[in-house]
Amino acid sequence: MKRRPPRVTPPPEALSVVRNSNFTKLWSAQILSQIATHLLNFALIIRVFDLAEGTRVANMSVALLILSFGIPSIFFAAAAGVYVDHWNKKRVLVAANIIRAVLVLGYLIFEQNLAMVLLLSFVISATTQFFAPAESAAIPALVSPKQLLRANSLFVFTLYASFVVGYSLSAPVIAAFGDAGPYWLTATMFLFAGISCWFLPSIHVRESQGMPFKQIVKYTGREILNNWRVIRANHNLSFPITQLTITQASLGVILALAPALSVAVLGEPLRNSSHFLIIPAGIGMVLGVALIGRLVQSYTKTTLVAVGLIVAASALVLLGMSNTLYHQVEGRWLGRFAEVGVLVAGLVLILGFMNSLVSAASQTILQENTTDATRGKVFGALNMMINIAATLPVFFAGILADLTSVNLVVTVLGLMLLIFAILQYFWMRTHNKLA
Repeated sequence: MKRRPPRVTPPPEALSVVRNSNFTKLWSAQILSQIATHLLNFALIIRVFDLAEGTRVANMSVALLILSFGIPSIFFAAAAGVYVDHWNKKRVLVAANIIRAVLVLGYLIFEQNLAMVLLLSFVISATTQFFAPAESAAIPALVSPKQLLRANSLFVFTLYASFVVGYSLSAPVIAAFGDAGPYWLTATMFLFAGISCWFLPSIHVRESQGMPFKQIVKYTGREILNNWRVIRANHNLSFPITQLTITQASLGVILALAPALSVAVLGEPLRNSSHFLIIPAGIGMVLGVALIGRLVQSYTKTTLVAVGLIVAASALVLLGMSNTLYHQVEGRWLGRFAEVGVLVAGLVLILGFMNSLVSAASQTILQENTTDATRGKVFGALNMMINIAATLPVFFAGILADLTSVNLVVTVLGLMLLIFAILQYFWMRTHNKLA
């Protein structure tokens, strides 16, 4: 009797995408560059505040620094996306990281000059506008369609986890190596990110290969306008871009208000309450990455995004009201088993889970509905919209929190987002857009 050949079980999605050597090179570059960016940003916030401390413009100086991070995306992101579509994306990734590594060393020379610090920050952020769309456009070229959702999940998780790691490392690095420590470390990380990208295969659009730079510049403005028309006319592009913009802007506001929220709700500075505000968010993101593959087997990605935004907005409202909610049930079942920190941790975990779910699903929808010739433009437009939507709200949220209260600002933000999410869900259901 013949034996049946052994059944070959395909590797799980998570393992198969990590075993893809080209993906791991790009992912490694993302991890290094994202951690370096956040570590540098926090170190600069500390440095700029120290430079202006004791003056009437200390807070304004920090605000200008934040704007120097965000403004370049408003002016350059869409144009950068157009250029990326005509260039070899591998070369863009390598060049962007090497240029940033060199520019960061400029802080060693000009760290006492506030104007030069702001200028360097602006130029580094402008360079990043080329890296971001090239990175997003490279993912579908390096993984199979079956691996795309998992690849995006890992990238979304890295995006958020790197914020926690980068901001957590900054203060210890300064304490151990002095003010220059973060500059040397981030320059080294950008350098190794560039080296990692150097070993990627060429990623370019054949028909645009060799197009003269002058010709690209000539048609950039027209391509940007055409790109916006295409995005507005195509729901499969406008929907995920809107969701990614909203979630990233909301996250930016929450991160900006996290120190004040920690004191207002938990009565502790943020450095003492990370087990309630930071770690649960990271756990939620990990769970979102781990479960999205199973969830898309039962629900469409569009449904997950629409419903996920409603749940996230509801959790945001409850987070703003967490102090009031806790005191109302104190002495009952919640008061007997927990403290307000446990309630906050649970809500933050839900926010982290839903944010990673919405972001990964939205980015996958976007990539599935773009071509190799248009991904750079679309993701450049996305990067610009995210920063337009995030920069000013972050700036004004801090002012409003000072004038009123951080709890009120978070609650109102959550309510506005919840109303939008509910209206969007019923509109999509009525027009059969959830399929």
